Amino acid sequence: MEILAAALYALDLLFLLLFQVLNRDQPAFAHPISEYGLGGTARLFRIYLIAGCIAPLILAWQVHASGDPDFPASVTVYLALVALGRLGIATWKDDPHDAPRTPRGNLHRAAALLAFTCAFLTVVEVTPELVALHEGARSVADQLLKQVISASFLAVVVTIASPLRRFFGLAERIFLWSTALWFLLATLTLPPL
Repeated sequence: MEILAAALYALDLLFLLLFQVLNRDQPAFAHPISEYGLGGTARLFRIYLIAGCIAPLILAWQVHASGDPDFPASVTVYLALVALGRLGIATWKDDPHDAPRTPRGNLHRAAALLAFTCAFLTVVEVTPELVALHEGARSVADQLLKQVISASFLAVVVTIASPLRRFFGLAERIFLWSTALWFLLATLTLPPL
């Protein structure tokens, strides 16, 4: 099962790259990732979100089945909420950039906030346990990814509705890339099912 979750997280990374390559008509970092769900890559965006719904559930089961008392029980709840948030993102399309806000778009943003926050909380809760499992370079990589994820999560929050809004797309991409990589490595690190 962990191989399937790892493959889905690897697909997450591949999809994020494909969105950038296939949408060269859009500014690279100016718009939210959800904009890719509105144009020519809408179908690919839905597959990306579905993969993002399944992978955290597998990882939640992997954490739960490990039976390791050092992993807080809240981690499985956070991962389930990440999946629920991604499902909400897939269900409710975002409003186009600079368009008036709609109830559907507000639900989309609420689902994204749920998914992002719970992914961040998972990283904060689990990274100390992953660092304890590793020594050397991998331990440093876990800590470095946690720092990048923390900084980019803060940047997402700060740029979401402020004069810094033009930097939201960049902050969001850094957050999504770093969390997908962190989850991929975590999936491969935890004891197999």
